[in-house]
Parts: sequence; C-alpha cells; structure tokens
Amino acid sequence: MLAPFQYLVETIYLGIIAIVIGFILLFYWITKKPPKRRIMHEDHLNGGGIEKGEKRWLYFLLTIAIIGNLLTLSPLIPSSQILLWQDVKPSKTVTIEIRSYEFILPEKPIVVRVGEPIEFIVISHDLTYGFGVFRKDGSMVFQMQVVPKPYENRITWIFNEPGLYDIRSTEYSGPKHPFMLVKDAILVVGGDMD
Repeated sequence: MLAPFQYLVETIYLGIIAIVIGFILLFYWITKKPPKRRIMHEDHLNGGGIEKGEKRWLYFLLTIAIIGNLLTLSPLIPSSQILLWQDVKPSKTVTIEIRSYEFILPEKPIVVRVGEPIEFIVISHDLTYGFGVFRKDGSMVFQMQVVPKPYENRITWIFNEPGLYDIRSTEYSGPKHPFMLVKDAILVVGGDMD
C-alpha cells in the first residue's frame, strides 16, 4: 500500500503529465492545417498548421516522454524500489574515512548480506572526493559525492547480488585521484553463496 505522502506526490506528478499531454494535443488541434475547401486566400497555402516533418518530431517527442515516464515509474529501476521518503532502518552502519587520497575502511572486506539495508557514512578529512561502489565488470552500483568535514555523507543501499565489490573515487580531486581504488572492499553474502 502506498504511503499518503507518496500517493500525493505521484498524483501531482501524474496530474502534471496529463496537463502536458493535454497541452500538446491542444497545440496540435489548434495548429493543424485547415481543410483545403475553407482556404480563401493563396497566402494561406504556405502557412498555418504543422508540416509533416514537424508532426513526426512531435510524435517522436511525445513517445519519448511517455516511455521515459513509464520507465522511471516502473519497478525495473532498482532505486524505485526504495522510496526517498520511506523510513528504511539500516541493519548495519559502515563508516569509511577518506584522508590524503586514501579510503580508510573499518574492515576489509566489509561483509554485508543480500537484501540487508546498509548505511554508508563517508567522511572526508581534506578534499571533495567521490565514493563509488563497482561490480567486478566495472559497472557502477551507486556513487555519491563526499564533501569534507564537518559534513557526514550518508547513503543507504540494499545489495541484490552476492559477490565482491570494489570502491573507487568518482570525483576528480587531484593528481592521485586515479589511484583511489580499493579492490574487493565489500563482500556481499547470501543468495547463491549460502
């Protein structure tokens, strides 16, 4: 069941989408070419209405808007499974510090379970860094920008697949940035690994 706030936000969002689609349809209706029998002057032959190429472009944009909205609202996107305003209590909190271009982990590897909400608190002592978690094939799982102290950068994540994950900086912070990599930093257990 939807939370009341989520229901309100989605209702407003879908209402805005309906207004935009209604505006596009009204625009199309207003600018369509009049039937040839109603044209009184030769000047009207060259103007008024949407050209064939413009109609195709309008249909293309409308299709992209509809597909884009359906995809972002669908459960196919992992982040849509966790609501930003949902009160997810992490079962584990991991604090990682960054100092002088180096990730300082509480343990290596950090062991977490599949399906368990994990809160990462990342603290920079000197520069703005990035905190990115990557699969072994190099694809990114998630990332966040890490702003220096006194700010504590927090993100809660639920891993869906077991395996080893690497951590690397995703924000250019200086000449040592390319070397900010910790291989096999996170071990996700559960699922097929049990």
